[in-house]
Amino acid sequence: MTVAELHAEFDALNPDELRRRRSQKWALVAPDVLPAWVAEMDYPLCAVARNVLLELVERSDFGYPLADEYLAAFADWAAREQDWRVDPALLTPVADVMSGLDAALRRLTVPGDGVVLLTPTYPPFLALLTHLDRPVRECALLPTGEGWRIDFDAVAAGARAVLLCHPHNPTGRVWSREELQTIAELADRHGAFVISDEVHAPLRASDQEFIPYAAVSELAASHAVAVTSASKAWNVPGLKSAVLACQESTRHVLDTIPPYEAMRASVPGLAVATALWRDDGGWLTAVRSYLDRTRRRLQVWADERSQVRLHCGQAGFLAWLDVRELGPDPADVLLHEARVRVNAGTRCAPPGSTAGRGFIRFNHATSLPLLDELLARLGSVVD
Repeated sequence: MTVAELHAEFDALNPDELRRRRSQKWALVAPDVLPAWVAEMDYPLCAVARNVLLELVERSDFGYPLADEYLAAFADWAAREQDWRVDPALLTPVADVMSGLDAALRRLTVPGDGVVLLTPTYPPFLALLTHLDRPVRECALLPTGEGWRIDFDAVAAGARAVLLCHPHNPTGRVWSREELQTIAELADRHGAFVISDEVHAPLRASDQEFIPYAAVSELAASHAVAVTSASKAWNVPGLKSAVLACQESTRHVLDTIPPYEAMRASVPGLAVATALWRDDGGWLTAVRSYLDRTRRRLQVWADERSQVRLHCGQAGFLAWLDVRELGPDPADVLLHEARVRVNAGTRCAPPGSTAGRGFIRFNHATSLPLLDELLARLGSVVD
C-alpha cells in the first residue's frame, strides 16, 4: 500500500472496533472514556507482520526459537537505517526491553550502586531500580525556550551507571551528538556504564537524525550497552522480542545471560521482527509521516491555550504536557471531567520529586479525527 492509502486507513479508525481489542490501552477504560495513556498505537497491524503470523499458523510453527536470522536482520537494519555497525556476535535476543535492561544492570552494577535517570522517566525504570536495589540518582531535565535539556552537573553527581532513554520517554527528545558526547565524557570520568534504551528510535520525526549512543564515539562504545525492539515502531509489544547489543568492551554482559533468557523471546516475535527489519513494505515510513501530523496538531492545540505548555517531541508518540494550573493531579481531573485517560506525571519521577508534578504523559498515536476528539475533550477543561 502507498503512504496515502495507509494514511486513509489510519484516518478511518473506528472507536467501536478499537474497544474490541484486549490489550491494555482500550480494554482498561470505561466505555465513555477515550484512552491516551498506555504506549500502544491504534494503527492497524502492518500487512507484513500479519502475513508472517498467518504463515506461522499454517506451518504450526510455534516451538522454540532460533535467533541467527533475527540478529543478522537487526544488524543489517541498524547499518542501513542508523549508520550503526553492530556485530551479530555481540547481540542476543531477550523477551523485551525491560528484560534486557534488567540483565545489563545486574551484570554491570551491584546492589547499592547508584544509577542516573533523566527525569521525568519511563515509570518501569523506577520500579526496576527499586527491585534491584539500585538507588536512583535523579537528573531532572531543565525546560528552556528551545525545549528540554540535560542538567549535566546533576549527571556528574556520581553513579555506577546511566540508564539512558534515547529518544527520551516521555518528552520525545532525541539527544544530539553533542549531548551524547558529553554524557560519554562524564561516564568515562566517573567509571560508569551507559545502558541505552533505544526502542523509540525508529519513530524519529521526519526531520530528525538519530545517532545510537554506542555509535557516537569510541569513548561511548567503550562503556555502552543498548537494548531495542520492533515493539514500539511496529506496535507489536505483545509478540515479545527485543535485542540486547553489546560492544567488544561490554561483551561480558552476554557471558552472564543464561541460555533460558534468550529462549523467552517468542517464535512469532522473532519471525515478525526479522521480516519487518528486512522490508516492512513502507509501513514505518507511513507511520512516521502520520505521527509528524499528529505531533503538529497537538502542538498547535497546546500553543493556543494559556494553561498548557508543551515542547514538541522529536520522536515517538508520547508528549509531556505541563497543565499544572489544573492542580497537583491533572490526570485525575481530566479523567473525571473530560473522560480522557492519560498517565499522571507523578508516576514518571521518584517519590518526593517535583519533576512530574502538574504534568501528564499523553499518547497521540491515533487517528487525526480521534485526536481532535481527545483534544476537544481536554479543551473543555483547560483554557
